[in-house]
Amino acid sequence: MFSELYEQQMNFQQNLIRKGVYDNVGRDEKLPADNPKLESYHIQQLVSEIGEVLNADKRWKSFRNSKVDLENKKEEIADCFIVLMNVAMFSGFTAEDILNSIEEKIKVNNERIRMKYEE
Repeated sequence: MFSELYEQQMNFQQNLIRKGVYDNVGRDEKLPADNPKLESYHIQQLVSEIGEVLNADKRWKSFRNSKVDLENKKEEIADCFIVLMNVAMFSGFTAEDILNSIEEKIKVNNERIRMKYEE
């Protein structure tokens, strides 16, 4: 499923490149591609999207704040995942690369917790 979504997003980004949407990017650039400028652009966009997640649910701000829009929050979280896919593809990574890294990192995190609390 992730691989299909990644492929859809890569096709979307490839279409933007072909249309000349991005500055200083050749219209023939193929994804995934190691492009530090576009990687940086999407990392900055991610920061903005994370802010939108926080804005959709203000309960983090204080115990007195109860403002939450769960539908908007869900949409903004989806935006974060999409932008992270852009960061990955403009870093030259495939969907398989990312899935393997996620799997490995989850194993490492689980092992860290197991070791910490079994001592």
